[in-house]
Amino acid sequence: MFGFGKKKRRSVDSITEYTTELGPDAIFKGQLNGDGNYSIHGKVIGESNIGGILLLEQDGRWEGNMLADVVIVAGTVTGHVMAREKLELRSTGRVEGDLEAPSIAIAEGAIYDGKIKMAKAANVVRYKEKRGVEPEED
Repeated sequence: MFGFGKKKRRSVDSITEYTTELGPDAIFKGQLNGDGNYSIHGKVIGESNIGGILLLEQDGRWEGNMLADVVIVAGTVTGHVMAREKLELRSTGRVEGDLEAPSIAIAEGAIYDGKIKMAKAANVVRYKEKRGVEPEED
């Protein structure tokens, strides 16, 4: 009734904390490497190699290539986005570059300008965002 015991289908459902956060006014230039869960609100100019989840928040900007186990894009990326396990492009996500992962989910309203590369047996999942959406007023 209240959703208890429901299977958590999104990667962010399992996150209990972010080991690294970049604030909205921060700018990081260089190579972002490490293990853990990363939340980016600011701007990154460079590359990444993350062993964990890399979440580019809606107000986040990324110039360069992204690589992590799981990549979730709600912000804007200029560069290739690669995930070892799963890539999710949220409705507010914008990518100018290729998407590459074994599993890719693209929300209605998301924009990408590039190619999609994934395993031959896999399918791109397209979905309509239902979480966090406010009802329309008449």
